[in-house]
Amino acid sequence: MRRDELARLGIQLPVLPTVALGGLPGGAGWAVRLERIGLDVVASGAEPDTAETWAAARAEVPHRPVKGIAGDALELDLVGCRIVETAGYVPDGAYRLGPDEALIPAVVGTDPAVENVNDVGVTILRAAREGVASALWAVATPGLHLHPPDVVEAKLAALVEGARQARLALAKEQFDL
Repeated sequence: MRRDELARLGIQLPVLPTVALGGLPGGAGWAVRLERIGLDVVASGAEPDTAETWAAARAEVPHRPVKGIAGDALELDLVGCRIVETAGYVPDGAYRLGPDEALIPAVVGTDPAVENVNDVGVTILRAAREGVASALWAVATPGLHLHPPDVVEAKLAALVEGARQARLALAKEQFDL
């Protein structure tokens, strides 16, 4: 994660921000649910996003960063999308959340089993200790769209709580120094 680039775009994220990659079951309409679960970066749930799906998510959750999944990155840019999930091009003024990011795959999107919160926290903490925690994203990998919404919500809740536990452990370690 290039924090300086995000800061220039006016996007402030905590250490080890949580985000779900890929689409979600049923397509658009997930922004409020993701905010309620506690994800740091929310999304519409559509894959790919259109100007309409992204703008609807932004309107529903105006105080959280909202990522868009690029079908057309220029279309998303025109409606104000600043975090674009893509392996491809994004216009100046947008942040590309792509495969070259330092991702901690703490929740496996293709696996229907709900992860244990403690295991998620340990996975995130180990990765954070090996790298620079402020440069890492704690993620649910693509594939969540394959599961029922209640399973997806449980998996994402485990991601959020695991990241919270990892942040607390890192803060304690820094305090103890």
